[in-house]
Amino acid sequence: MHVNQQNSTSHPPAPFLYPAVFLISAVGIAYQVVLMRVLSIAQWHHFAYMIISIAMLGFGASGTLLTLIRSRLSGKEKQSFFVSLLLLTFSLPLCYVWSQRIPFETFHLVTQGDQFGWLLALYTILAVPFFLVSTCITLAFFMAPRRVGRVYFTDLVGSGLGAAAVVGLLFLVPPEQLPYLLSLPLILLAGWMVFGMARPWKTLFGLSVGIGIMWVGAQGFAPIRVSDYKTLSYTLQFPDAEIVASAQSPLSQIHVVRSRQIRETPGQLGNYPFARMGPLPEQAGLFFDAGSVSVVNRYDGDTERFSYMDYVTPALAYRMVREPEVLVIGAGGGSDVWMALYHGAKHVTAVEVDPSVFRLIEQELADFSGGLYRRDDVTPVTAEGRGYLQSRGGSYGVIHIALLDAFNAAASGVYALSESYLYTREAIEFYMKHLTDDGVLAITRWLKTPARDAIKMFATLVEACEAAGYEDPGAHLAFIRSWNAGTLLLSRTPWTDEQLDEIRAFSQSRGFDIAWMPGVTEAEVNRFTILEEPVYYQAALAILSEERDRFYRDYLFDVRPATDDRPYFFQFFKWDTLRVLVRDMGFEWVPFVEWGYIALLATLVQGAVASVLFILLPLITLTRRAETRGARRWVVMYFTALGLAFMFLEIAFIQKFMLFLTYPIYAVAVVLTAFLVFSGCGAFLADRWRGDRFPLVRAAVGGIVLLTLLYTALLPPLFSAWAGWPDAARVVVSFVLIAPLAFCMGIPFPSGLQLVSDRYAAMVPWAWGINGFASVMGASLATFTAIHFGFRILVWTAAAVYVLCLPAFMGLRRRGER
Repeated sequence: MHVNQQNSTSHPPAPFLYPAVFLISAVGIAYQVVLMRVLSIAQWHHFAYMIISIAMLGFGASGTLLTLIRSRLSGKEKQSFFVSLLLLTFSLPLCYVWSQRIPFETFHLVTQGDQFGWLLALYTILAVPFFLVSTCITLAFFMAPRRVGRVYFTDLVGSGLGAAAVVGLLFLVPPEQLPYLLSLPLILLAGWMVFGMARPWKTLFGLSVGIGIMWVGAQGFAPIRVSDYKTLSYTLQFPDAEIVASAQSPLSQIHVVRSRQIRETPGQLGNYPFARMGPLPEQAGLFFDAGSVSVVNRYDGDTERFSYMDYVTPALAYRMVREPEVLVIGAGGGSDVWMALYHGAKHVTAVEVDPSVFRLIEQELADFSGGLYRRDDVTPVTAEGRGYLQSRGGSYGVIHIALLDAFNAAASGVYALSESYLYTREAIEFYMKHLTDDGVLAITRWLKTPARDAIKMFATLVEACEAAGYEDPGAHLAFIRSWNAGTLLLSRTPWTDEQLDEIRAFSQSRGFDIAWMPGVTEAEVNRFTILEEPVYYQAALAILSEERDRFYRDYLFDVRPATDDRPYFFQFFKWDTLRVLVRDMGFEWVPFVEWGYIALLATLVQGAVASVLFILLPLITLTRRAETRGARRWVVMYFTALGLAFMFLEIAFIQKFMLFLTYPIYAVAVVLTAFLVFSGCGAFLADRWRGDRFPLVRAAVGGIVLLTLLYTALLPPLFSAWAGWPDAARVVVSFVLIAPLAFCMGIPFPSGLQLVSDRYAAMVPWAWGINGFASVMGASLATFTAIHFGFRILVWTAAAVYVLCLPAFMGLRRRGER
């Protein structure tokens, strides 16, 4: 190994360069995370993936421009850097504001052709800040051509620490204000730079800052434009609707709405005697990211006001087990906690992932809620449900997984890209181990037309029972439904005759249909909410029979159980189904598909088209130069492979560590920070390396392949063994596990880019642009691959793509030696 001990350039980089790259990279990644939160609130969770593509698109388009004008920038790199920095500073708030004025609606993508134009406009506007971030970084490469690895190291470390810092900011500042806040450190950086520049530049700086301050003062903070199809939007149309409190965290933004029109129950009320029992308690709604809603019931000391909780399908669980210890996963506003207390639960452990929920209820809504979460028989816990059980253990008579999503969102399929480790086959097995001997697992799901959610959950319960060694899974299951919700029960022991009689009596008295219970006949099902065919009963019979695989194959939707490797419970889309629906229904098929999946496909197509227009076509034309002939194909192969493989592994590990760290936003922050910082360390080694870099790249690729193979085999049992460790310990372990892989992943890119810089300097921005193009496609392709094939295949694919880098690097090296 040969290590350089001194700067090999005759002109050391400007003193501002490395701090500037660090700060710009930190702000860039923070802005990316902020936009993920903005789009989660404005549209839906799955649009967070679109931001990754947008960021990479901006990076690639920047490489295109700089390649086209490289000769004109010679000797003007510092001034160009300063102008790009000023533009970046003001593009952060401006592009956010403009993006909120675009009338894009997910649900209109198929029925209104202009929505694709609006989506492309959204792509273009939001890509501008990332375009300018990339321009600054690429100009830094120009200013330090012999220190490509050092610049890349500073870029990655800044991005990693920026990802961690923005998580803390999201606890304190609403996401709609952060685009303005993030511009402040860039103003300070530009001020530092301008001190050493001529007076015209200082005048430009002063005028820009003055105009920016006046604009923000005149406009104020632009609110997030929330989709008209989100629950909060139409709730605020009630005449007396009023937002009385709000809170934000990295997990969600919560609005508390008061209105006499708000009446939310866990599914349809069955034969509730309003005349005798009186009206439901007054309710306030907690709206999470303007979509999912959980209600807070007014409590005046009279528990009988919650008698309506005995007229919903989840109440059946409390007819099966008397005075149980209860675990409620997804406690939210507390309706399901009141249900347990009304039915005589000894104690309720209320688990809620968002820490803002308990604070809002016990502070802003303290009088309204009657101190629900301060009761001696209720223990509030801020955690993810499965993660809480992994870390704390315990046994419960009832484990109740509440309705965690809004009915309209569930019905429209916008959660199709939402990974959930609550509903996987392995999760069900885990819950079963934490039931008492007579305990019951209760899961309630909204019902869709055509049927899919509840059928998929029934299949998951059946396969979990089989994995647990139950000889007759059907003897442990029950499934009842109203018109809009169904509750599935799994008992650790087979149902007794008394319990079966109770299921029949409860369903009969409440007007609920039995979809499955041991011994049920077709004459007993489909009696109250009558469907054309008893589809739920027929599906249950098929799943419990030897015809299960044929049923999975032939059913209109994908109802195979979700697994920890493919945790997309809400993904039901099948290409065969789309073909049938389009053939038989024309445009009337639109309400019956999963919109999250359609949005992913639209994002993939938009990203491909925009990438070709902004990156590939200009660069293909440009690089018809004799001095680059013969190297172009290796540049394309090398930097495309790196862009795809890096994104594949990054997204796969975010998902896998989400199960270990339990909090989604913490998993994103920890994995992003670890990947970027330790990749930066690998880049630092690449910068210090002298001589032939191929042995270094070969060792790095070998390390990546070996570690990915080891991790796919070892991480699941290790995560299970370490699940009970404290949060801080799991974060440290995550960093330790990611560090060697990320270190190896940080070596190939700067090694290849330094080789290109040394031998084909004109192709540096092209290589940067190609890598950006590959990353644009990689973000969407990674999600697509994970949905259909699982994270294990995604990781193995990434390892195989990394191997392709070796012949490409050798081709570049041989071409340069001629």
